[in-house]
Amino acid sequence: VPFFTNKVVQQYRLGWEDEAARVVDDVRRNPASAAGGIVLRRRLQLMMYNNMYRIMFDRRFENEEDPLFQKLRVLNGERSRLAQSFEYNYGDFIPILRPLLRGYLKICKEVKDTRLKLFKDYFLEERKNLESTKRTDNQGLKCAIDHILDAQKKGEISEDNVLYIVENINVAAIETTL
Repeated sequence: VPFFTNKVVQQYRLGWEDEAARVVDDVRRNPASAAGGIVLRRRLQLMMYNNMYRIMFDRRFENEEDPLFQKLRVLNGERSRLAQSFEYNYGDFIPILRPLLRGYLKICKEVKDTRLKLFKDYFLEERKNLESTKRTDNQGLKCAIDHILDAQKKGEISEDNVLYIVENINVAAIETTL
């Protein structure tokens, strides 16, 4: 896949360096960091999302209060919580107990549907609209979703495939790293 090559990784280096510099600037501007210390986890989480979403969608979030960033963070956290819960595990190991999981499975489906709708509405449709009006090329780089949407246009994959690819990359890149 063209966006996972070493060349592309090196081309995005400036963006990653920019994100790291923004973290340092934010820490310097925060008066609490000089006196008592601060917890960097949330700011590093924003940096991680920005690095990944720049590659995926040529998009970044300005700060931790960005409403879309908040939605993604909450949904990703809920997905992780559900995947690691005891309910999930005992149904896999004791199949006879699976019927008791109906409520859990319903919640999992709701979270999955909400995540896929969010990716579709805020990222896929937005990128398709950008492409139909004016192509943003990020200094000659096509972001990952452009490659994925090109494959869809060629009939190589369906829209459902596009959504699940985006979902899987989100899980693999962001949730695993965090």
